[in-house]
Amino acid sequence: MKSTSKANTDLVVPVAPSRGRLRPLGLDEVRITGGFWARRREVNATATLDHCRDWMERVGWTGNFGAPVEQRRGREFADSDVYKLLEAMAWAGTGFDTVTEAIASAQEPDGYLNTAFGRPGQQPRYSDLEWGHELYCYGHLIQAGVAQIRTRGEGELAKIAQRAADHVCAAFGPGGIDGVCGHPEIETALVELARATGEQRYLDLAALFIDRRGRGTLADGEFGRAYYQDDLPIRQATVLRGHAVRVLYLAAGAVDVAVETGDEDLL
Repeated sequence: MKSTSKANTDLVVPVAPSRGRLRPLGLDEVRITGGFWARRREVNATATLDHCRDWMERVGWTGNFGAPVEQRRGREFADSDVYKLLEAMAWAGTGFDTVTEAIASAQEPDGYLNTAFGRPGQQPRYSDLEWGHELYCYGHLIQAGVAQIRTRGEGELAKIAQRAADHVCAAFGPGGIDGVCGHPEIETALVELARATGEQRYLDLAALFIDRRGRGTLADGEFGRAYYQDDLPIRQATVLRGHAVRVLYLAAGAVDVAVETGDEDLL
């Protein structure tokens, strides 16, 4: 995995030079030394993250990664909440090693990682793209891995995330499953991983997911395809409709792809 000082400074370029003047500061260019945000960071690192980890353990979501199928707890997207916690821990630089060990033991040799699908007694992998949230969960795992890359350069969490991303490239790339997740999110995560690693295949898959959506690959269920933005290609859309969280993740992914490729039709 590539790791350079660029991972901490000028990785994210939100607009091409011809389209804007503002640039974000890199992690190495800012120090929060006091005031409101320093206090909030201290509370997060010393109390909030431990509290969240304790609750994840109490409700069984962390334990799902080592639990038998019949003892799995929570909704189909419960894995994602563990990954969100890991992302916060990675940014804070504390507490994530134990949780990382738990998820590492559940990752399949081909990179697949999900506690709700794929094992004997569960539905097959990717058998419920409308509601299964498998790719959505990967998105949050990938963002946790990116957080570790940007703060440490590399590590086990980043390796788990990249193995999962490579699995998704193999499973859903050209010649693979012609589908998208009912809950957008992985698109923006893949672009972030491409920025952090320099690997073009992640950006290519994000662009492919953006262009696949809106072509009716998902079932026309109770709420209709507009609910998960699969009723109209985003390039043809003049308004964004459906589930608010889903549509905002999709918009973020489309903008990220546009920024990295110069594809202004997505803006």
